[in-house]
Amino acid sequence: MNKNQPLEYLCPYCGVINAFELNSLRDMYHEQVETCFCCKKKLSLTAADGVEGQINLVITELENELQVK
Repeated sequence: MNKNQPLEYLCPYCGVINAFELNSLRDMYHEQVETCFCCKKKLSLTAADGVEGQINLVITELENELQVK
């Protein structure tokens, strides 16, 4: 895995492709908060090891009360 590798993901709400800069040494298995640039929904992204060295991104919308971080 590269130290910094940009990942792309689809927003689960509007379907727009967003970019996420991942620092694989620091960010793996830690929740990151991002905002979709199109619909402005707050998203929780968690990077995890996938099959054959790939990275899986688990993406969910943050609830209003959880956005205080």
